[in-house]
Amino acid sequence: MDMDHNHDHETDDSTSAAKSCPMIMVFHAGHCERILWRGWVAATVTEFVLSAIAIFVVSFLYEALKFLRQHLARRVARKEAERLADEQRRKSDNPSGSDTPLAEPRELSYGQRLLDSSHIIQSLLNLLQIVISYLLMLIFMTFNYWLCLAVVLGLGIGYFFFGWNKKTPDESECCP
Repeated sequence: MDMDHNHDHETDDSTSAAKSCPMIMVFHAGHCERILWRGWVAATVTEFVLSAIAIFVVSFLYEALKFLRQHLARRVARKEAERLADEQRRKSDNPSGSDTPLAEPRELSYGQRLLDSSHIIQSLLNLLQIVISYLLMLIFMTFNYWLCLAVVLGLGIGYFFFGWNKKTPDESECCP
């Protein structure tokens, strides 16, 4: 029984490099690796090192993306709080016996909140974050020590640069 999980049946020269890099299902330290797609094959040490650097950068940027999403959410919350404070201030400046009644602040409907530009941007950034996280997981599942290390170091150093900016210890992207 052949356990190399190499399901390529083509015999042209474009897949010869892919055929020489079988998918190993245990942790290993080789430099010949097929990464994510058939076309991303690191067959030489140089290609492998460049791939590891690219994976490190993507992992680092993943942490930056999480920081960006938190920053944008805080900015929207701050603007909403300022808007409500301004409305309260205007109400307190207008005595109740005044001839010109102020309009009550209007809550946005569900549809308006759903189609708000900040919500759409947050949704698209969340989608991008999910895609990147699954791709990083699949790279880790190549079981190559060096690629796993590139993922972990990229996430760790990215957190070092961006994750410190949590307002409270309860702020977590994991569990609401």
